[in-house]
Amino acid sequence: MNFTCQRPEVLYGILLIIPALIIAIIQYRNVMKRYKVITIKDDDSIHAKRIKKYHFTIALRSTFLSVAWIMLILAFAGFSWGTYLEPVQKSGTAVSLVFDISYSMNAEDAPGGMTRLEAVKKYSAMLLSHMENTAISVIIAKGDGVVLVPLTEDKAVVETLLDSLSPKLMSSGGTSLGKGIRAALRAFPSNSSQANTIFVFTDGDETDGLLETSLSECVKNGVSVYLVGFGSERETKVLAGDGKTTVLTALRFEKMKNACANAMKKNAARQISDLQILYVDATEAGSALQLLEPIQKYNRNVKYEKDNKVNDSSFVRYEQKPVKRYTLFLGLGIVFFVLAFVVSELNADGIADSIHRKSIISIVFLVLMCSSCKERFFGAKTILDSTWNWYQHRYNDSIAGYLQTVYNAEAEGDDLLEQYAVYDLAVTYLSQNENDAAMSRFNQIEDTACEPVKYAAFYNSGIIAYRKGNYDVAAEYFRKALKIDGTKINAKINLELSLKNSEKEAKVRENEFSQVGESDKSDVMEQSVFQRIREYDKKQWKNSEKKETVNSSSDY
Repeated sequence: MNFTCQRPEVLYGILLIIPALIIAIIQYRNVMKRYKVITIKDDDSIHAKRIKKYHFTIALRSTFLSVAWIMLILAFAGFSWGTYLEPVQKSGTAVSLVFDISYSMNAEDAPGGMTRLEAVKKYSAMLLSHMENTAISVIIAKGDGVVLVPLTEDKAVVETLLDSLSPKLMSSGGTSLGKGIRAALRAFPSNSSQANTIFVFTDGDETDGLLETSLSECVKNGVSVYLVGFGSERETKVLAGDGKTTVLTALRFEKMKNACANAMKKNAARQISDLQILYVDATEAGSALQLLEPIQKYNRNVKYEKDNKVNDSSFVRYEQKPVKRYTLFLGLGIVFFVLAFVVSELNADGIADSIHRKSIISIVFLVLMCSSCKERFFGAKTILDSTWNWYQHRYNDSIAGYLQTVYNAEAEGDDLLEQYAVYDLAVTYLSQNENDAAMSRFNQIEDTACEPVKYAAFYNSGIIAYRKGNYDVAAEYFRKALKIDGTKINAKINLELSLKNSEKEAKVRENEFSQVGESDKSDVMEQSVFQRIREYDKKQWKNSEKKETVNSSSDY
């Protein structure tokens, strides 16, 4: 069982109990001295019994309050243990290529008399030629794991790097396949939507025994791992890193098979149908197809058109997630706080330590509140988390939280929580300048919502309309906002600005209309003048024709 703490530094807050208790003890002593009852500790009178009972009540209440504070700190620290399977939608693929470049890979026992590392180069180059539309990263493993190439779809970079693979790329001694796999895990972005896979090209020789542990981590993160074995099962001599010492090395296929099987068993990975932790012998027929088949299967769910990737459909992969236990500690904190309240209300008059009636009413109220408002409590918490993401400018996480709250509130029929979530969602859209989406959400806020939400919705709707230049609409929204709360200065200022801009627009339209009318009038006048000129020219032309005819006849 994995026991993790997300924020261990918060645990220092428990130390605040010490000064709080010191202050409480000092105040308690001052109270006792003031009433002059500290000297009757050994008195058997009824008054002395009351004082002893009072001592016990104060001590018990302080203990319960201290425990409640500790539970609150533990809840905020983020403890988690145990895991559960969560379905996650994936689209596309990403592959990390882990190359074992230890000196054992220089053994010349690969097919054709090649070294193991040379065989790895040819084998991985062949795989790359069939891995279209797949993001690839390159990791080298020796005494440590180092990311040489982050995730990229530029296969030319990876192919160029293959020729330079050599044990001399790293100075650290030994072989740590586990560290190489962990480096490959870090190369994948967190919360990636792609199906992540790791190919490890190795002979299985390692010196630190971290292989099985790293494979288990891959299972928990929903990452498939294929250990691709190179070399011969017979011992082969090879020079160590000092260039003098001769060591024996062989393909440790049994060790790799056992590591894969144990990682699957420990993490109940058999329940995850598409997750694979396998050993593959590179010399077996069809080994490359076994590696490429899941990648091509996932890529068949994605349609590519030239350089643009269009998501056609997605597939589901199960990931193991830790079970967060903050609700357990938070619940215990509430219980101990209520107990401290009840103890402080114990009757000091000796009536069998009975509880006051108001304590009973308070307990009943708290129980009813916790039982009937559980969904609202978790919904409010989701809104609070999403609001924090909004302040951190993580708008996508914020939108996801608000949408989930809206969905849950609709299912539970909680109108109040739904209206708050819809408003917060609209504000988030507005922060991303998605005005149309924000306006559609503001319009979903009903008249039954509380006045602050309605005012804010009308006010922000007016801002959106003002941005679009719809000043009349903006003025109407600001009027509605002021009807709800007429004390808001900003709404009054924006209303005046909207009205002034609306008047300016009206004057501009009038001027444009008058200019158009004047231009039409001038066009008519110009046409009439030209018509008169044409008539005069025509008359002159006819007169000249008559004179020419008379003159010509006389000459003849």
